[in-house]
Amino acid sequence: MEKPKVNVVLATYNGKKFLKRQLDSIVNQTYENIDIYIRDDGSKDDTVAFLEEYIKNDTSGRRIVLLDNGGKNLRCPHSFYEILRKCDEADYYSFCDQDDEWYPDKVAWAVERLEQEDKNQILLYYTACDYYTDKGEFIRRSPKQKETLELSDVIYYTPGSGFTMVINERARQELLLQVPLGKELHDRWLIRGAVCFGKVLYDERSSATHIRHEEAVTSGDAGTGNLIKYFVQKEILGPEAKEDKKSLQYFYHTFEGRLNSAQKKILSVFIRDGFSLPNWFHKVFYPKRLRTRTPGEIALRILFILGRI
Repeated sequence: MEKPKVNVVLATYNGKKFLKRQLDSIVNQTYENIDIYIRDDGSKDDTVAFLEEYIKNDTSGRRIVLLDNGGKNLRCPHSFYEILRKCDEADYYSFCDQDDEWYPDKVAWAVERLEQEDKNQILLYYTACDYYTDKGEFIRRSPKQKETLELSDVIYYTPGSGFTMVINERARQELLLQVPLGKELHDRWLIRGAVCFGKVLYDERSSATHIRHEEAVTSGDAGTGNLIKYFVQKEILGPEAKEDKKSLQYFYHTFEGRLNSAQKKILSVFIRDGFSLPNWFHKVFYPKRLRTRTPGEIALRILFILGRI
């Protein structure tokens, strides 16, 4: 019997520098039944020429498809979504950033775990990962996550990075293809949807390395001092937290008909506009932690106190 099909979904943009290492790590996976779909988002460097040459010279036997981008720059996450609309149907879909390097058993681990579950439900699998600088210096390993996620865990925090995630066909259909998609990054959208309507599977093994570029370091990569600076600049003084709230509102309204009463009750606390003393009190003193790192949790509570979100 043929093993389940896995589509690797790779969105590129000005990534020529890192793509050989990444693509080599995909075609050399121990798992055999993999197709690779790539969409370039209008690169200004030689990324497309490199991809065409790589595909022409590839001897791995993998099917690698470079999709026509129609001259459109869709940006993340919509470049990923475009691939998922255009690719052939598969059992599973594995997201891939252009500057990852996958460990050989990454896909095999995912399929082995996912195949133990009922595929008639939404499934999302994710792993730990290792972060490096673009100079090859180790930054950190992603922190261990909870085995069972609750909705409060994915309102203002994303436990898993997109490049570690694998979803099944039902998740693609119900969370991506059959609903209007907003601007929120695919990893947060998908993991929140899977928590609400399906099952999330966490593997504490590290399945890939990921390069964090100096200009693109996120809150998750920072030490305590820089983390505080990040939240002050980006959220307390900047627009990021307000944008996150808009995305949360969009998620709620998109899936309102599917959310159960308990989920609606939780989300309604954080999506309501305008001032209400009971709601303000509920947010400020919400009994469950909303972020894993203390500076991020404090920044969030400050935003609640100030009534900014």
